[in-house]
Amino acid sequence: MKTREDPDPQLPPLLRKCWMRLNAIFQKRVAKVGLTPDQYIALRWLNEFPEGSVNQATLKKLMFTDPNNITGLMGRMEKLGLLERRPDASDRRKKLLYCTAKGQDLFCKAKLIANQLEEEVLSVLTKEERTEFLGLLGQINRFFDPALESRS
Repeated sequence: MKTREDPDPQLPPLLRKCWMRLNAIFQKRVAKVGLTPDQYIALRWLNEFPEGSVNQATLKKLMFTDPNNITGLMGRMEKLGLLERRPDASDRRKKLLYCTAKGQDLFCKAKLIANQLEEEVLSVLTKEERTEFLGLLGQINRFFDPALESRS
């Protein structure tokens, strides 16, 4: 017998429910170091790419958001001293993003929180199940490659 909590599994509602719960927990935990989830994601991308190689347009794509959201987020983060925006030497209209020492410090603290939460969430799976689960999510993610979006 199906209950309200256990309907037929369907991808969009299951992903959304997991994401909403995960994000809510992460939001509470990462607030302890003074960041929001969006600030953490922005700092993560700035730390994963070579310094001076990310501009606002690139970050907009990486974060799957619109230019207004990125502009506002970057302005708030700059006021908090988490990053700096500097003109691109090859195209003065573009602003390159640089993580400050404060941004780097808070990112490192938040990364520990993110890693701990990931470990907690995945602890319900065996090592083999984790590998398979993450592999399957990666496979689904590749399905949504922007180059393939012309299918729809």
